[in-house]
Amino acid sequence: MPIRGIRGATTAADNSEIAILDATEELLRWLAAANELRPADIASIVFSVTPDLNATFPARAARQLGWNEVPLLDTVEIPVPNALPRCIRVLIHWNTDRPAEAIQHGYLREAASLRPDLAPESGVIAMPPSGNGGPRPPAEPTPPAPRPASSLDTSTKTIVAYQGEPGAYSQEAIYQHFGDLVSTLPCHSFEEIFLAIEEGRATYGLLPIENSQAGSINQAYDLLLDHDLRAIGEVKLRVRHCLLAAPGTTMADIKRVRSHPQALAQCERYLRNRGWEAIPAYDTAGAARELAAAAEPGTAAIASALAGKIYGLEVLDIGIEDSPENTTRFFVLGREDVPPAARNKTSIVFATTHTPGALYHALGEFANRGINLTKIESRPRRNRPWHYVFYVDMEGHYQDLSVSRALSNLLTRAAFVKLLGSYPAAPETTGPNGVSRPGVA
Repeated sequence: MPIRGIRGATTAADNSEIAILDATEELLRWLAAANELRPADIASIVFSVTPDLNATFPARAARQLGWNEVPLLDTVEIPVPNALPRCIRVLIHWNTDRPAEAIQHGYLREAASLRPDLAPESGVIAMPPSGNGGPRPPAEPTPPAPRPASSLDTSTKTIVAYQGEPGAYSQEAIYQHFGDLVSTLPCHSFEEIFLAIEEGRATYGLLPIENSQAGSINQAYDLLLDHDLRAIGEVKLRVRHCLLAAPGTTMADIKRVRSHPQALAQCERYLRNRGWEAIPAYDTAGAARELAAAAEPGTAAIASALAGKIYGLEVLDIGIEDSPENTTRFFVLGREDVPPAARNKTSIVFATTHTPGALYHALGEFANRGINLTKIESRPRRNRPWHYVFYVDMEGHYQDLSVSRALSNLLTRAAFVKLLGSYPAAPETTGPNGVSRPGVA
């Protein structure tokens, strides 16, 4: 039987035992009622609290409900700037064949601001424990349960948020993954992608996380740690830079080329061999838009073929990047987990204690189970100088037995663990000679 995750969060009035127990018990009762949850079907429960709360009390609330046989783990989250204070999060691992889209998650009290789409519409389900230690069904009428965001209404238009101007490579990646008919929402920053999904202005988001030439995008990884969205898909876009110019311009006319500094760097040899001046711009698609709005003799832009089409520019040359292996990897962001596919990957972030062998033993949980790690990277813990968090990608889905057990054991070794998401792995990309190869990870 597969293991499903039930997620929830709430806040305590203060750091007292009574306040933490009351808030946690209220949240557990709500989740149990919404999912008709029986303690006998719970594989384990992980509680995490912000550093301003005592981590010893949430598990005690589960025991007070009579959930005496359920394995429990209490953890303290790493400090995050501007985080919601006095927050209690719970992840219930549930043995069930219920489809993922039917799982009811819940965010109560002030934690409703983290996920307004999952907050109850009217009050909280209150349920006294039954005689067998499990919850009784709530009396009628019950408050309406929140609709899982992943159970999309087919009549509702799908909107995908991305950072950049229309014609950006991110928009090209959206069309590659979702098809040409999907609606897109340009955003000014990576942060705005997250806000657009959380506020309901977008169904999904597309977040670039690394490039095969330039490496990881640190801000993207920091935002994944700060927000409660899930990585539900992976896209790998083969970046093909195009030389764009106003209609009627020839290659002989070009004297200077505008684009984002990274695009200029990726085409440095091409520009140098032709003696063209490289002029930085804030964005590839933005450079194309500005050139179309005010054509400048002798000036071209480096951007996508999509940008040329949108702004009415001619493509003078295509594939001008110095490296034919230039690939950008994206996460598709959503509100809910997705079920396993044929090939899956899982991404997590964790921190270890500052003791000898801590990382070795943490990674051993995966090695001992034959789980292949496709990426591991460290980032500074922003509130603790010279301490680090580790971002890891692995093959498999968190519902796979080997991955589930590895993550459960990692929780006992790590100071902090966050599941960023399990998602279908992107298809293999094609090399410059048409040979299939694993995509850049």
